[in-house]
Amino acid sequence: MTGRTRALTAAALVLCAGAAQAAEPLRLQAFGDPAELNAYKELIAAFKAATPGVDVEFIPVGKQRDHMAKLATGFSGGKPPDLFLINFRRFGQFAAKGVLEPLGPALTARGKFRESDFYEQATEAFRFGGQLMCTPQNVSSLVTYYNVALFKQAGLPLPTANWDWPAFLRAAKALTRDTNGDGKTDVYGLGFEPTLIRLVPFVWQAGGELVDDLAAPKRFTLDTPAALEALAFVRSWSTSKVVPPLVENKSEDHESRFARGGLGMVLHSRRYTATLRGVPNLDWDVAPLPRHKTAATVLHADAYCMAKASANKEAAFRFVEFALGDVGAGIVARSGRTVPARKSVANGPDFLDARQRPRSAQVFLDSIAQIRRTPNIAQWNEIETRAEPLVEDWYFHPGTPRSPLQQDVTMATGNLMGRSARP
Repeated sequence: MTGRTRALTAAALVLCAGAAQAAEPLRLQAFGDPAELNAYKELIAAFKAATPGVDVEFIPVGKQRDHMAKLATGFSGGKPPDLFLINFRRFGQFAAKGVLEPLGPALTARGKFRESDFYEQATEAFRFGGQLMCTPQNVSSLVTYYNVALFKQAGLPLPTANWDWPAFLRAAKALTRDTNGDGKTDVYGLGFEPTLIRLVPFVWQAGGELVDDLAAPKRFTLDTPAALEALAFVRSWSTSKVVPPLVENKSEDHESRFARGGLGMVLHSRRYTATLRGVPNLDWDVAPLPRHKTAATVLHADAYCMAKASANKEAAFRFVEFALGDVGAGIVARSGRTVPARKSVANGPDFLDARQRPRSAQVFLDSIAQIRRTPNIAQWNEIETRAEPLVEDWYFHPGTPRSPLQQDVTMATGNLMGRSARP
């Protein structure tokens, strides 16, 4: 090799090294409150430490609607994040457009994971067109968070795995109190967010259904006797005044009210745990939802999705493998954010840590057998968005003559039902 050739080769190596260093970082977008986002920051730091040469740009979003808007804008503008975390009820609109890289088959081919490593309830929810489009991170359910001290002050037994609707309502009534004698309620028995995702477990428990066909819904089915029984039970919380009225509900959210001791119970998914662990001097635990004719709860699952247009696919694959591996999944599990979708991590010490609240973390794992899901069709996010204000109005104004909830949500969403092909 001549001196000129050696010089050109050295220059080329310098240029290649510079190009590698100048490569765009892997872009990851996620929604969450501060406690949740901190867990992802810790995960990213651990990945970077274990993967020299790969940088990650984290795009945190504080509100779910902003998260969805930012994703839609990114895809329409041709610059989506390489990876993003999304709920199964919202990923369908992207899967239907063909803009996602099927992560399940790719990760299986790389030999790191098998689908059987994950809970079926989570993988089934992220299947579209026969493929596992996104790889599930968590498999949470709706549970009852309760204030232990308030239960004891009211002389109530703590909730059990077999409590039922009457016991639940009795507890909510006993927990609702005017503590200073001024005639105003200071502690409410229950916090409930009136949305379809919160309402539907009670419909299932009564033997009803939310829609006529889970895979290809054409209509809501909230007008059956079983569904109407469940709706009457849920609405009784408002008429019994065991929940904050609309004005108070708007002035202070359930999470803040429960954290300061103003709620005896609140219905929420696992993600609330990460926030509660940062609240000092609050004695709390979790219990399953009350049962009725059957036990049922609703799936809350997020997954990592990859943009097909990503130019950093190898880095993205490596990040997902790390995030769902023992180290990465353990970091997020210890934060309280997730019920890990990987069975081995969910049943391990990072999740079932007796030193951390909730004491009854096993409730989340025991509830997996009762988990059911709502549709994941492309239009479902818009359907829920249109239905939410109607469900809220129905719930908070039980004494106002109005049309049935079935009629309201049908009128608001009917032109969206039945438009999706079976996923």
